[in-house]
Amino acid sequence: MKLKVIILPLLLMVLQLKVDLLVEKKYKRPVRDIFYVTIVKRNLPRVQKIVTVTPSEKPDIIEYYGNTKGQRGVVAVLSLNGEVYTVREGEVFGNRYRVISIFPDRVILLNKKSGKKITIKLKEG
Repeated sequence: MKLKVIILPLLLMVLQLKVDLLVEKKYKRPVRDIFYVTIVKRNLPRVQKIVTVTPSEKPDIIEYYGNTKGQRGVVAVLSLNGEVYTVREGEVFGNRYRVISIFPDRVILLNKKSGKKITIKLKEG
């Protein structure tokens, strides 16, 4: 009988403790653990190829300052990107432009790279 008197209250206490724990878990908010790290795998797209862009060429600045008569014909004074050239008809300057015709107010050039004719007017001032 003494055993029933001791065990029964103990069983009731354990039962009450279980009920308290269940009720506490049900209504208690979960605690955020700042030391627990989760690893999330993401499906990031892979780069197929790297595209490199070459810088576009600056357009050439050509200026016509005038002409003069020399011993071997008419000579034009031209400037290509700051470099001054004295050229006659048929000559190539700047490794790119050929002089086709020289007039008092303009010069006609041929771009060897593109094959286009360019007319440069006399620079004022």
